[in-house]
Amino acid sequence: ITWYIFIFIAVTWFLLLLKHPGFYKDESEGMPEKKLPPVSILVPAYNEEGTIRMTLDSLLELDYPKSKLEIIVINDASTDSTEKIIKDEYVPKGVRLITNRKNSGKAFSLNAGIRAARHEIIGCVDADSIVSRDALKKMVEDFEDPQVGAVTPALKAYKPKGFLQTIQNAEYLLNIFLRKTQGLLDAIHVTPGVFSLYRKSVLEEVGGFDVGNIAEDMEIALNIHHKGYKITNRMDAITYTVCPSNFRELYKQRLRWYRGALHNLKKYKEMIFNAKYGNIGFFLLPINIAAIVSVIVAFGLLIYNFINDLMGYYKYYSLINWDFSIVISKFWEYRPETFFNNFFSTALVLGTISITAGFYLLYKSFKINGEPIKGNRTGFMLYLFIYPFFMMLFWFAAFFHEIFRSERKW
Repeated sequence: ITWYIFIFIAVTWFLLLLKHPGFYKDESEGMPEKKLPPVSILVPAYNEEGTIRMTLDSLLELDYPKSKLEIIVINDASTDSTEKIIKDEYVPKGVRLITNRKNSGKAFSLNAGIRAARHEIIGCVDADSIVSRDALKKMVEDFEDPQVGAVTPALKAYKPKGFLQTIQNAEYLLNIFLRKTQGLLDAIHVTPGVFSLYRKSVLEEVGGFDVGNIAEDMEIALNIHHKGYKITNRMDAITYTVCPSNFRELYKQRLRWYRGALHNLKKYKEMIFNAKYGNIGFFLLPINIAAIVSVIVAFGLLIYNFINDLMGYYKYYSLINWDFSIVISKFWEYRPETFFNNFFSTALVLGTISITAGFYLLYKSFKINGEPIKGNRTGFMLYLFIYPFFMMLFWFAAFFHEIFRSERKW
């Protein structure tokens, strides 16, 4: 069942690719300068002394009229030198600074920035991100459609190094492809913190970001759809984020993401299988739930079978008095019926199809994004064959924490 669900999802993306063969090509050069709307960019920051400079430098270098650009940093009571860096180096360059009296979280900081923003289009940027020079000019174009409530960019890993970051690099490239196909269905369910744009009036209508929600970027996207607005994606608007470099950081990040996803699916359960909300309600959310359940069940069965096999091997070897020569002699016996049953088992056939589909989609994602596979072979293969086990672990852990209602925190 798990393999079937994954194949079904892959086939859906294949069909969209066939129906819209050129969807990934550059959409335009952006709006003429005279038509560009004024934009307020919010940067929530908590103890970001190591990355805040690269983020603000990329925003100050945007190819956008400075008279139409407002940059606001919301310092969430940082205990390092974040505030000093902003005051000394960036306030003189026109960056506005708001400081929270106490550490209140990202959503609280964003809401404070929304209230202080002067312009109707609002960008939200994590303080460990980099925005390409032409990204903003391209993204604002989508707001010419009055039904668009938010616009998302293409998100890449920033200078990936090492085992884990190369895997995440492949994951982000695949997600660029998937987010665009979701946009074709009007079913984008996450507006990443790395430079998503919003209408201020829509943010005010939905009540701003959900304070205390550990996946506020998913909650706000579902809320926007819930109010009847669209979310689009621009593949030609490139942004970068710094990925976790060790397993502990990655586990912490994904546990937050996946627990937040479970919480938000429960919060917006009325959208699930509800045709009123179009493809996001009738297709994407249900299939995501099916995939999540399948992954969790698959991980549980994997652990169960592993323990069961260990116990079986222990019992077998104890019966033959741990004589491994017997095992070796039996191993080389050719039994056609066993070979046939194993080779043509349903699980193996579906698994092969699923892996082949995943290989092609990942390959296509690399090609679409202009990333050479030759220099990324390690990340490519590790993502296909190793990362699924990580993902199963993360989802299982998230489900476990939600069942036992442990505290949700960053």
